[in-house]
Order: sequence, then C-alpha cells, then structure tokens
Amino acid sequence: MKILACFLLWLALFLRPAAADGLLDTPPSCRVWLDGSEVQTVYETAVCHQRYWTENPALSTTPVAIAESRGPCLVEIQFLQEEVRCAVVRPLALGIQPEIRDGRVRFVLPQAADVTVEINGHLEGALHLFVHAPDPFKPDPEGKKVRYFGPGEHRDQMITIRNNETLYLDDGCILYGQIYCGLGSGFTIAGHGVLCGSIYDRYKDTLVPVNLSNCRDFTIRDITILDPSAWTVNLYQCQDAVIDHVHIISARSNSDGLTFQNCRQIQVNDCFVRSWDDSLVVKGYGGDVTDITFSHCTLWTDLAQCCEIGYETRARHIENITFRDITVLHALHKPVISIHNSDSAAVRHILFENILVEDAHLGQGDGTPYLIDLSTAESPWSATLRRGTIEDVTVRNVQVLSGDKPGIRIDSHDETSRIDHVWISGLSLLGEAITSLAQLDYVGSPFNGEDIRLLPGTP
Repeated sequence: MKILACFLLWLALFLRPAAADGLLDTPPSCRVWLDGSEVQTVYETAVCHQRYWTENPALSTTPVAIAESRGPCLVEIQFLQEEVRCAVVRPLALGIQPEIRDGRVRFVLPQAADVTVEINGHLEGALHLFVHAPDPFKPDPEGKKVRYFGPGEHRDQMITIRNNETLYLDDGCILYGQIYCGLGSGFTIAGHGVLCGSIYDRYKDTLVPVNLSNCRDFTIRDITILDPSAWTVNLYQCQDAVIDHVHIISARSNSDGLTFQNCRQIQVNDCFVRSWDDSLVVKGYGGDVTDITFSHCTLWTDLAQCCEIGYETRARHIENITFRDITVLHALHKPVISIHNSDSAAVRHILFENILVEDAHLGQGDGTPYLIDLSTAESPWSATLRRGTIEDVTVRNVQVLSGDKPGIRIDSHDETSRIDHVWISGLSLLGEAITSLAQLDYVGSPFNGEDIRLLPGTP
C-alpha cells in the first residue's frame, strides 16, 4: 500500500497542470544590505491577511531575506513600493531603534538573529530577515551519506531521506518538493537554503514539505520553509528529535507550522513561525503523547492559535508539554494559549511560561478574543463518544504589551470531563497586573473543578 501511495503521488505531480510561479518569478519588494554588501537571497513569499478560514484565501506577498554574518552588522533596507516614514524592528526585546536615512531603514543588528521590519504602522509588506552565523557543521558535499543541494532552483524533488543520512540545503538553494521518511533514524535535515511549496496546488497536490512518520533520533535545523500547500513540518509517531532554528512562513489553508501527532521526546528551539493556521500544535491519535518542549520560539499567527494542544486528542494521555520563552509578534485571530480537548484524552502536566505577546488583536474575523482558552467541549473534529479531562496546567509570566485587552475562557463540558488544577500567575495585560478574574472578560463553566486560581505575581 505504501508503494502504491508513493506511485500515485508521483503520478499526480507529473500530470498536474503547468506549475505556479516559483520563488524567483516575483521580484522582491525591497533590497537589503549587510555591512554594505547587498544580500542576494531576498525573495517575495506568500502571506495571508484574511482573518477567516476559506479553502482558497486571498494571498498577498511579503519579502524574506536570508543572510550570513560573523558578528554585529549594519543592516540597510530599501523598500521599493512606498516611501518609509517610520519603522519598527521586532522582537522588541532586542531594543533596536532604527533610523530612516536617504530613504533606507538602518540599524545595527548586535548578533545573528531573526528580525521583522515593519514600516509606516502597518503589517503589509513587512520584511522577515533571518541572519545566521556560519555553519560550523556544514558537511562535505561529496561526503559519505550526504545528499547535497547547492545554490539555484531544484524542482519536483520528492526526497526519501535514509537512515544516518544528512540532507543539506546550502545557502541560495531553493528546493521545491517534499522531504519524507518512514521508519527512519539518525538522519539530519539542515542548511540555510529554502524548501518551497509555491509551485504546488493546495488541493491537487496537498504536499507536506517535511513529512516524517515513525522516525526517531533525528535533527532538523536551520532550513527555511516558504509557502507550503499543507501542514509544514508534520511529525507522526516520532520520538527523540530536535528541531532547531527552523523558519516557516505559510499562507494557504491548513498550513500549520510545527505539528506533532502522537510524538514523544521532541525538543523545539529558536524557531520562527509565521502561519495561516496553528503555529505550534500538539495532537494525539492514539497511545500516549509526552515530553514535548517548545522554547525560545518567535511566532506571528495570522490565523488560528499560537500555542495549541488539540483539537484532535484521541490519545490515552497527552502530558508533559511545555511552551517556554515564546515571543508572539502578532496574534490576530484566536488564542495565544489553548488546550482544546475535544476527544477522550487525559491532558495533564502542561506548562506555558514566559510568553510575551507584543501585539494582540484577537477575535478578528471569525476568531475568538481570548488570550487563554481551555475547553473539553465537542468540536467538528471530535471522533470519540466521550470527552476527556484537563488538569495540572500552569500559566506563568504572560505579558501582552499592546493591542486589545483579551479575555480568558475555561470551559468544562460536563462533570466527567472537568478542567481542574489550573494556576495562572504573573499575568500582565497592556501594563495592568491581573490578580483577579474580575479584572477581565472571563468565561467559566459550572462543571470546572474547584482549583482554578489566578495568583498574584510579577511578570
């Protein structure tokens, strides 16, 4: 069956209509210089500013640049489609104050980092600039068990990665296709090149760029994934993996960022995700889901949830899940922190810690205006007859710096699917320390447990 499925996928790709535009077919809307040298890897990629789900949303584009620097560097940006009056560099924690000189945005980047540059007080056309240090682990392109893709376009690459192999996308590489592995181990997917889905149709092809099933002991690092036509990085029944410094910008329907199904012992570090569906999401379709940590990630969530467990929760237990040190540049639709247990799992031992939301305009379009949303209610994705439980959830040190003041919803479906032992502390909304649920829009349930507390604390 697996051989037949692979053959049908290859056949569908071979027989599909003429390809859509590649990444190099649209001129970028800005030019970028680092220390006076112009960056050549500046692309225009799809994004979506629509705040309600449709099968084929209206897309626009935004520039993305990938560059290397060995230390602090002077960044200069010339936006080509409008005169720059003011600019903001995010994350704000970097403390960068740009200046406008001779029509260019200028600032010093103190170290290799991922930054977003917005101009003239709007989100459209923001530059995503990913500056990385030289790769000390770059393999020999001719090395044993190395599959190397150099600069330039590589189309329709349906790659099955092998055990203990390194798949390397070098600077300037644009690879259109999919990286797949089933029952693999010991492999690495790396490099500062781009894996792109722009030439694929969302429904004719539905191609998941990185699709790994029943794999273990592997690493994904440094690559940039643009315009996927489905979920972006999908791990199914995988364990003992590290995902590090991966960059994702998605725009089409169901283009979740990092989505893990039935996984164990997964560590995600220092990733950037801008998504038009859930940015970081954990789901369960059987067995146990445990020990998954997302840390030091930067998110921009145009649609759906930022840090999500659910809705598919058909596992026995979903436990020991951590979201820590997360910066959300923009949350524009649904909750930043959410657990939607719409099936029968016991969801427990969950930590959300040090979550900084720079801009919250939740509830736009068909969204919901909650910063935190915990629920055991039935949903369109429910597949079990009974609902599960949520317990032992800690939400610690969460700040919303600007935008609209969001609320909290904690909604148990009934007495047998209770939400209990929820502790929220160090919550600050628009400069106001929240020490009581009475200070905000709170939606509760008569079936909630007795131990749901909002505690005083300092973010």
